[in-house]
Amino acid sequence: MNKINFYLFGLSLKYIIFNLIILTTFILFINLIELSRTLQNNENTNTLINYLYLSYLKIPSIMNEIIPFVIIISMSFLFRNLINNNELISMRNIGYSIFDIFFPISLSVFTIGIFFLFILNPISVNFDNKFEKILNKKDNLLYSINITEKEMWIKNKINESDSSIINIKNIDLKNMIAENIKIIHINKNQYKFITAKIGKIEKNKFILSQVMNYNIKNDKYNSQEYLELDINFNKENIINSISNYKLIPFYKYLSHSNTLKKFNLYSPEIGLFYFSEILKPIFIVMLSFVVIGFSGKFKRNENFFKVLFISILIGFLIFFLKEIITKITISLSVNFYISYLIIFFLPFSIGLYQVIKIEND
Repeated sequence: MNKINFYLFGLSLKYIIFNLIILTTFILFINLIELSRTLQNNENTNTLINYLYLSYLKIPSIMNEIIPFVIIISMSFLFRNLINNNELISMRNIGYSIFDIFFPISLSVFTIGIFFLFILNPISVNFDNKFEKILNKKDNLLYSINITEKEMWIKNKINESDSSIINIKNIDLKNMIAENIKIIHINKNQYKFITAKIGKIEKNKFILSQVMNYNIKNDKYNSQEYLELDINFNKENIINSISNYKLIPFYKYLSHSNTLKKFNLYSPEIGLFYFSEILKPIFIVMLSFVVIGFSGKFKRNENFFKVLFISILIGFLIFFLKEIITKITISLSVNFYISYLIIFFLPFSIGLYQVIKIEND
């Protein structure tokens, strides 16, 4: 990269980071006000320190949500600066095409996208999980559910003296019938290892069939046809713990998709979300290309707010296009790869058309 390319790379990074900080701060302030209003009756979070901490936990996810709009605004400011300082004309006069100018800019945008995917995505998911745990602190004390491709682990607590750790190999979520169950049950000073071939989860009860009960303290076995175990979780809790796909870091997308497929909870919406997160670096590069296609044709000292308005309008149109295509994908069970290709290449084609027009002027 020559000096001009380094200059464009650094300048575009500066605009992106500056606008990201400004927009994140603004939305964070609104989020703080909203949190204080909605959580004022929540006994776990009804202090200013908790509000501030919860707002802090939302910073990565806010940044992740707004980055496409940050790119749109940043590219508009960048090209306004290049046009007003006659830098764009100077670069064109020494033989730079719009594509040459776009290359270092796209590289900086792609760098931001890679940072968001590999660094910010795991941090965002981690912080969002902490956020949810604080809001649901009471429920977290009663149970926790962890699900993998092969099995399900549930920690269940009735009271200080009655708790259990449950391992389930297979479960029919429609009928809430579990198979191949192993349980470590602690009740007062009694430690039991329980196995059951079948179990049915009902309201506050786990009804086990074909049970083998081993008292660890007394070293005694006994078999039972049925055994009822008190529980604090239900069907909704289990499904929510599996299907909350937005609280999964990108490197677990494949394994979590397989888990969802195993429990028949996978949907095109989930696939589209994972696919869009993985390809976000490329998507924001294409988005910047669209904005450059429209911003690059404005003249020096032309009303900047007109440029900014058009750029933001383009961003919203692309956003709504993405939402519409997502809804169509879900309702008609369209292959999400096809849907996302449309989301990608339709705005890119518009941007390419605008850039070619600038090149030919």
